[in-house]
Amino acid sequence: MSGIRIGELEAIIVNSIEEVIEDNEEALQRNVKAAGNKAVRMLKERSRKRKRHGGSYAKGWSADVKTEATGTTCVVHNRQYQLTHLLENGHAIKNQFGSYPGKVEGDHVIEGVYREVAAEFSKGAQ
Repeated sequence: MSGIRIGELEAIIVNSIEEVIEDNEEALQRNVKAAGNKAVRMLKERSRKRKRHGGSYAKGWSADVKTEATGTTCVVHNRQYQLTHLLENGHAIKNQFGSYPGKVEGDHVIEGVYREVAAEFSKGAQ
């Protein structure tokens, strides 16, 4: 009589489940990387570009994908992080006399790109 013993059945089930989990993790990593790359492309298109600086702010976007035991994350960042904060959130205008006559409103480009990419990523997960 050929068949599967109870001890072997447990090992077969565990191996099958591990294979499915590994396949899902790889697919998730690919999707996260694709979403990060899309965000970088959108930010490079929509960011401010100044001719005299060669558009270095817009060119400075990059994405890092990290996989840990807790999950897969993608961090999109710019080399000029201080400028990124000022352009996104706005800042005070200081004149040569040391007073602050006004405020520049932020452009919220990062927030808009984040919402678009997050909505598309969540639709793909369903």
